[in-house]
Amino acid sequence: MKINKIIACAGIVMLVSTFQSCKKFYDVNESPNNITVAPIDQLLPSVTVGIGYIGSSDLYRYSGLIMQQFTGNTTNLSETFKLYERYNINNSDVNNQWTNIYSGILADIEKLIPLAKEGGSPHYAGVAKLLKAYTFQITVDAWGDIPYSESGKFLDNLTPKFDKAEDIYTDLIRLIDEGIADVNSTTSVLSPTKNTTIYPGDNWNTVKQQWIRFGNTLKLRIYLHYTAKDAAFASSKINALISSGAQFMTSNTDNFIMKFSTEAGRRTPNVSIEGGQFRNAFFPNKTIVDMMNGKADPRRPSYFIPFPYNSSPATYKGGNATEAATVAYSRLNTFLKGAATLNTVVVNSDGTVTDNSITWSGDGPSRLLTFAEYNFIRAEAALNLSSPGDAQAFYQAGIRASMEDAGVAAANITTYLTVNGTLAGTNAQKLEQIITEKYIANFGVVMEPWSDWRRTGYPNITALPISVAVYDKIPRTLVYPQLERNSNPNVPARADMLGRVFWDTRP
Repeated sequence: MKINKIIACAGIVMLVSTFQSCKKFYDVNESPNNITVAPIDQLLPSVTVGIGYIGSSDLYRYSGLIMQQFTGNTTNLSETFKLYERYNINNSDVNNQWTNIYSGILADIEKLIPLAKEGGSPHYAGVAKLLKAYTFQITVDAWGDIPYSESGKFLDNLTPKFDKAEDIYTDLIRLIDEGIADVNSTTSVLSPTKNTTIYPGDNWNTVKQQWIRFGNTLKLRIYLHYTAKDAAFASSKINALISSGAQFMTSNTDNFIMKFSTEAGRRTPNVSIEGGQFRNAFFPNKTIVDMMNGKADPRRPSYFIPFPYNSSPATYKGGNATEAATVAYSRLNTFLKGAATLNTVVVNSDGTVTDNSITWSGDGPSRLLTFAEYNFIRAEAALNLSSPGDAQAFYQAGIRASMEDAGVAAANITTYLTVNGTLAGTNAQKLEQIITEKYIANFGVVMEPWSDWRRTGYPNITALPISVAVYDKIPRTLVYPQLERNSNPNVPARADMLGRVFWDTRP
């Protein structure tokens, strides 16, 4: 089954299985024409498509705006992304993302796992458990305490309790181990190969290795998050995992990504934003642009392009080269949207430019956890947690993997590494180098740049002033959704975005 067909089927299944945040699950009136139990080979693509959309929609935008990878201060008249960038993300704003997570992805997973077990297909159950662990990991990192043990009970529990984030993290390791064991089962009636939009393939023995590598790499990410809270614990767990002989990602082919299609209705949400009411509303932030410009980073043409398209600083806004230098390479490009096509550019009489001319193919993938990130995890662990391996070697491998993923020529990679590829100074300075390069490599990766900043304080970004933003501090969590607050008395009290996830103990 081709990916675009899978996405179409998945969309149908997601509609069939959409619920209201663990509360409103089935209509009272039932029709014999309604699908009540979807087969596992249709539930799985529904889940993977849902996760792919998380990686390119609200959580990705919130965390990217907070971390100054993106900006909403552009030519678009809409205030939506401008408000988000100013930390003005309210309870109603997060309703859709929360509902999509609990009422879409996790609801489908809760149906898929028992169906796979009952049908003698542990390979499907194992993949579903790994996807469940990933979904809960990023959800914890966004909100902290969330429904976990009592979520997905449908009509048996309409007001699930909110479990402690640290308890959830502990159980996610168990869940990943179970998932890997199921994936490794010697027999399975059905095995997910082409019926998935993440790690599709023809041969299960090949595909299962990617799922196993992903699961173990996810465990590394989870353990690394403990470093500020309990470095000794993080060190012992990471070192034990590495010493166990566990398989990790080995190349960019193991990237945990969801590919979109060039067909209308199946393109990345990044293109949907640009093509709708938010045209020209969502650009890369000056912080990351200047950071990459300062190093002549060869990933720039893949990450972003000059605005207007194909212009130079000397011709931007009537020849104001000084202004142009701060915004050169300022529009999202092929890395997140797919191939760009130029149509026309209109220069107005006042020297400003109206640019509605760029269209994208829309098949830019949702990058969720990558081989580049794996290498930066190992670099940090080797530097500060006495983990096996050489921090310098992993640091360079992370940069190389990111650049190869962005299509950078080998000669340009070598040039960049010659100038920027050596860790130097104190351990704190070396850590800053690692996390800053990881921040650039994780451009567009949902949540993780924000989590890294909360753990380490790097990259060294400055909070917006209170004259502009809601807070004079960079937010640490999201507020809870209004729909959940209205219907579930167990929602914890949280008035702002300054509360912290359990692992966020940095001053």
